[in-house]
Amino acid sequence: MGDTVLAGLPRLVRVRDEVRMRGIAALGIGTATAGWWMLAWLLGEGVDGLRFVLAIAGIGVPMLILSALWSSRRLRAAREFRMPPSIAVYETIAAARERRTRLAGVVMFAVIILMIFDRFSHGQGEMAGLVAGLFVPVGVIDVLEARTWAELERDHHDTRLYVLVPAHAFMARFAPQEIYERPRSDAEIARVGRPGFED
Repeated sequence: MGDTVLAGLPRLVRVRDEVRMRGIAALGIGTATAGWWMLAWLLGEGVDGLRFVLAIAGIGVPMLILSALWSSRRLRAAREFRMPPSIAVYETIAAARERRTRLAGVVMFAVIILMIFDRFSHGQGEMAGLVAGLFVPVGVIDVLEARTWAELERDHHDTRLYVLVPAHAFMARFAPQEIYERPRSDAEIARVGRPGFED
């Protein structure tokens, strides 16, 4: 009964790890899709290089701009750190691994379906370009943002910053969220000479 109750609570996930995981996964999907197109091109499967590049540019440039704007808004939300809510649990390593595996499975299945559709609709690589152009900019921005979160943690005396993820969600929202700082023990407060969070 206790485990069931805990499973239904929102989870506190470290922001740096969540954003970095999302960025690496997006880069991996975009790179794999581009690799699929390259293999099809080398095998003479009738893909068109110009259409592939235009598809990447057509969605990649706007996505890069939007991702940068979303990232800056998320980072601006980190001006004030709050105390974690009492109705949340810290996500364990095993739970994080399971959640991210399920997310990767869903996303990869969707990408495979798109590639199959492109193949049977006699596409010339446009779908691969759209997928690569969608994921690669998000991945680049997220990896850079993860470094900024790590710097924020170091600037605040090696604290840990968290974001709230709903109980059954695959990942944290892209929209700006409240940022929580892990409460410090008395020994940590004495060492750094400051409280671990602000109300």
